[in-house]
Amino acid sequence: MLSFSNRSCGQVGRGTSGFTLLEVMVAVAIIAIAIVTLIGAQSQSVAIATNSKFEAAASLLAQWKVAELNLQDYSELTSSSGNFGEDFPNFSWTIEVTELSTGDTGIKGSDGMLKAVDVTIRVDQDASLSYGLQTIVCKKIVAAK
Repeated sequence: MLSFSNRSCGQVGRGTSGFTLLEVMVAVAIIAIAIVTLIGAQSQSVAIATNSKFEAAASLLAQWKVAELNLQDYSELTSSSGNFGEDFPNFSWTIEVTELSTGDTGIKGSDGMLKAVDVTIRVDQDASLSYGLQTIVCKKIVAAK
């Protein structure tokens, strides 16, 4: 005996489980937004890590150059530039030395006694990364006898 149900061949019953196309599209959109956000955060963290690594290395290299300058005689302090050789092949340095006068400092009798030293550290392949250190060097005062 043949029996027929009330449903026609193309209808889906209320008990059928599954997702509609709209639900799938909304889920894919939410996942896409989340992935784009995560990729952006990852990119930003890589840039921050690169900058932090440069800042740490450049500050130590700048202090190294200032220590070398402090070992030099006051009269030998001149502007120069160079690199750090094989130890730090991508880093270069520039030193600018400027004599300070009484007009610059406001200290009477300081002519010929003070020099401003600006040390700049750069990465050769990325000119946007630079680190600057400024200091003032004083001529050694010899006590009169």
